[in-house]
Amino acid sequence: MVIQVKSEENDFTRSQLDILGLNEHPFRISADPRFLYLTESHKWILEHLNKSIDWREGLSVIEGPIGLGKTILARRLYDLGMQKQDTELVYIHTASYKSNLAALRDIAANFRLRPRQARTDQLKDFENYLITKRKNKVNPVVIIDDAQLINSEGLTAFQDMLNFDVTSKLIQIVLFGQSEIHATFGKLPSLLDRVVFWHKLPSLGNKEMLNMISFRVAVAGRDKPMFTDRALQALLDFSTGVPRPLIIVCNEAMKVILDEGRTEADAPDVNRAIEIYNQRYSPEG
Repeated sequence: MVIQVKSEENDFTRSQLDILGLNEHPFRISADPRFLYLTESHKWILEHLNKSIDWREGLSVIEGPIGLGKTILARRLYDLGMQKQDTELVYIHTASYKSNLAALRDIAANFRLRPRQARTDQLKDFENYLITKRKNKVNPVVIIDDAQLINSEGLTAFQDMLNFDVTSKLIQIVLFGQSEIHATFGKLPSLLDRVVFWHKLPSLGNKEMLNMISFRVAVAGRDKPMFTDRALQALLDFSTGVPRPLIIVCNEAMKVILDEGRTEADAPDVNRAIEIYNQRYSPEG
């Protein structure tokens, strides 16, 4: 499966990026894995997920609230998997399966299997397909983002797939979901018991937040800081360790300094960007 990244409609113009000393936009919120700053926690999670996949252990779950970078981490795992010749990857960016059969059909379709009317037929076709892949020494992997949208009935399909076993699991499944996924698994203790690796994404510390900002600016091609020390402190004061709001404010600060004909943001610029960000939470009128 090939994932295409669309450019942002509200992207900066080429001339604006040139003024800021950038080759591209450093603070898009789209899930471009090139801009993923890997903390030690991220590296540890990716290492464990890769081991679980390579060792054909079955089911892993990564849990975390909105804005902590689950999607970009899922994309990074996908990119790493694409480098393995013995791995067949399917990436499903949003799954809201409401039934066992709906989940089986969609996942089978992503592996290019034809849909079947009956659950038992779909399951048998899928099992035969996976057995053939094992004979050919291919390791099928499903990565699903926004997995908290799957209800308990939909999740039972993964329990069926995990029953496919020939000395080790025939299919590897990695679910990325918001914290609600915990409650759904709680309704299926037999499936919860099958999870080999469950990890909750932690918030970023101050040093990690600063490193993330510097990393993104450097990847975008700027060879000097975009924020003064006072501006960085204002960003830290605003931050709660969740990257997405910080990235949005950094993006807004870029607009502020461009409007004022400057190329480096100071604390007042960040504070103005925070005011603009906070307007979304202000009651109308």
